[in-house]
Amino acid sequence: MKKKRHSYEMVPLCIFGGIFLCIFCYCVMVKLKQGDAWLVYSDSLDLSVADVNGQDLTLRDMAFYIAFDEMIVEEQAQIYNAEDTARYWNLKSDSTYIRQLSKQNAMKKAIHDEIFYQMALDEKLELTQEEEVQLSNVQDAFWDNVMDSNKLERLGVTEKDLNDTIRKIGIAQKYQGVYAAIHQIDMEELDIEGEAYEMMLGNYPYQINERVWEKVNYGDITLVHKNGIYQ
Repeated sequence: MKKKRHSYEMVPLCIFGGIFLCIFCYCVMVKLKQGDAWLVYSDSLDLSVADVNGQDLTLRDMAFYIAFDEMIVEEQAQIYNAEDTARYWNLKSDSTYIRQLSKQNAMKKAIHDEIFYQMALDEKLELTQEEEVQLSNVQDAFWDNVMDSNKLERLGVTEKDLNDTIRKIGIAQKYQGVYAAIHQIDMEELDIEGEAYEMMLGNYPYQINERVWEKVNYGDITLVHKNGIYQ
């Protein structure tokens, strides 16, 4: 005669089964979210990461913003812990990792500049000769202080790609000033966190392609961290 298994004897099996199911589901979700691997940035330049008012922003367009913002965070990380800068990248600020905040910031800047650049093109805005000289100085400073051959190789873009983006930003910033003067508001109100800019966004719809953007290993694109950045 078979002995009946008491219900309390099944408890461990239920607990371990539940734990296994949770782990399995989590792994599946991560797999679906991130795919098999991070993108190789230099091989993915023409992938679209956002649509801004009908205009695609590609990873090629994002290269300047990523290089510049990675440099800014890495400088802060050097001050925090020069021996292991990855630790700073992995800190949390208001429950969000520093690397995530910086990645979000890079995208916000790119969208902001694309909007004002489109407005400048509509008005046929051009740079003056004096502004062209100032722009050239900014480009030189970028190549002297931010970009080197290793970073350029990791990005996979050309010098022209990055200089074209700097020019685009210069035109966008000029029109931001023009717009501020016309509407009699401070330029700061038109920055990425400005109230006036937030109100403008309703007229300039944008959509981030998260399926691509999430696979961008931000923080380890132009940089190499010996201990890695948690993603």
